[in-house]
Amino acid sequence: MATKKEIFESALVICEELTLGEDAVKAFTELLEPKKGGAQFNIEDVTTVDADGVITHILDSVFNVMVPVFDDEGNENFYAKPDTELGWSRFSKAAEKSRKDREKTFKATEKAVFADVMEGNISPDDAKDLMVTAEEARKEVVIPEGLV
Repeated sequence: MATKKEIFESALVICEELTLGEDAVKAFTELLEPKKGGAQFNIEDVTTVDADGVITHILDSVFNVMVPVFDDEGNENFYAKPDTELGWSRFSKAAEKSRKDREKTFKATEKAVFADVMEGNISPDDAKDLMVTAEEARKEVVIPEGLV
């Protein structure tokens, strides 16, 4: 199997052999060249900095609100990611906890509903309705009080 680099080089050779116009070659080059991994964003759009240029708030990608990097006690609200341009995760610790709690609740509900159906306590149609409600609740994101 060919590597991405080999495919890229082969495509450029084909473009040259077909004597495509400069615009077409440029378009193919942009399309085929390696991309930078991960989500792309403008740091200025997702952060607030102080007078010294230190990031004080980050736009949480789950809650979609600016969250302070540190809480009132000096604890980090975000996980450090030193290998990234931002230096922090875009998911706050509270957002990650919220996601895990919602998932845990959903799985417990799913297990209980299944058990109730198997024991004959509820009908399969009632179980479907309960699971639709549980799925909607799992998607509902609530910003913890005092985070912002």
